[in-house]
Amino acid sequence: MSLEEYMGELKGQIRDKNARILVSDEIYAHIEEQADSYQKDGMDREEALSKAVEEMGDPVSVGADLDRIHRPHMEWRYLIFILFISVLSILVQYLITKNIDSESVTGSILGDLSRRHLVGIMAGIIAMLLVYRADYTILIGRSRLIGGIFIVIVTILTATLGYRINGMSGWVSIGSVSFSMRALMLLYLPLFAGILYELRGGGRWGIAQIIFWMILPALSTFITGDLSAPFTLLILLSETILVFIAVHKDWYGINRKIVYGGFETVFALMITAGAVFIYRLNGYQSARIANWLAHFGIGNRITDDNGINYVNAQLGKAFASSAIIGKSEEAVDIMSNTPGFGSDYVVGSVAAICGLLAVAAIIICMLALAIYMVRISVSQKNRLGFIVGCACGITIAIQSISNILIVFGLLPMTSSVLPIFTSRISFCIVDYMLIGLVLSIYRYKDIRRDRFQQTIRNEGNRELVV
Repeated sequence: MSLEEYMGELKGQIRDKNARILVSDEIYAHIEEQADSYQKDGMDREEALSKAVEEMGDPVSVGADLDRIHRPHMEWRYLIFILFISVLSILVQYLITKNIDSESVTGSILGDLSRRHLVGIMAGIIAMLLVYRADYTILIGRSRLIGGIFIVIVTILTATLGYRINGMSGWVSIGSVSFSMRALMLLYLPLFAGILYELRGGGRWGIAQIIFWMILPALSTFITGDLSAPFTLLILLSETILVFIAVHKDWYGINRKIVYGGFETVFALMITAGAVFIYRLNGYQSARIANWLAHFGIGNRITDDNGINYVNAQLGKAFASSAIIGKSEEAVDIMSNTPGFGSDYVVGSVAAICGLLAVAAIIICMLALAIYMVRISVSQKNRLGFIVGCACGITIAIQSISNILIVFGLLPMTSSVLPIFTSRISFCIVDYMLIGLVLSIYRYKDIRRDRFQQTIRNEGNRELVV
């Protein structure tokens, strides 16, 4: 059997076209290497190729075995865990709807809360499955282009169509559908991870470009007037962690300590400058900082026109009144008069209705999900899959941790959500897309190569892979 016939038979057994390319390249290279060895022993070219092909074995059997190895995979334990958390979140929102009096919250139609959450979960799962089926390696060689287009589109939409809902800016309506641009901006983080991969080996110039891509989201919010210091810091913190991971892997060939020290200094200065700037302001921004510092015994609590002190106090009372297990009527009454009980501060509602142990269980579930996502990503041989998956896990982790710390008064009061459990549909969809991206990375773990391939045509119209 000739080499061409053998390869044709073998490739016919492999169902995935990307795996077919990968496997055929590997087998072809192996046969050529073996044939070269026989030629060195004195065989002619045709005889050497024929013997190398014969030693590979039956092409149908070999192809079937390779098809089992190099095929898309589903991480079923991860998927089952996600579905478990999804069902748990639906139950939580149902209990909130059932137990908290809707009329006690001005302008809230609580009857729509659990249904809105269910819509978010169903839309999110659909988005997750669509992303799972997509090929994340589209980012190879295109991350900066896609990232730039993404930022431009988000900036234009926010600047031209953006408006505020319940005091939160950055909302855009297309027809009857409203979507949070802040939620959408979270999708920039896996794109930024792709940019880090793309700039490998760039040295100091690569780091300079990375800094530019890091500050783009902040520039976008500044241009549109939707500058939220806490959200901007969340994005910058996530990006900084990703940079540290890439530098730790020695992707840029420069001194790690210098990079670590530089980014740590810049980030600390930005936090300090932001805190001083906000503290000097009048109104709710300064109230948030003042009440946060007062929580640690620094200064006095103040009340602003938006009731920041009121929300802090309500959450503190709700947790103090909650039972270890089961419902506390007093805590439920408190949460009934607390804005955001089904979205930003859903953890407080869980404490009131189900008890503090239920809060602990939800916190453990969300942290376990983030760790699981990072663990799947770290195990990838493909470095693009590794860094993009880490970006997704870090995003879920930082959202969860910041929301929990805010609710417990350990961070300044601001709008935040607990992934999956929130009633904000936009954030539900985006978080499920991040989860789906990790599923896609796992799906192609034995198929995608860790090298950039580019096809060019020479003068003889032959295809060369370089």
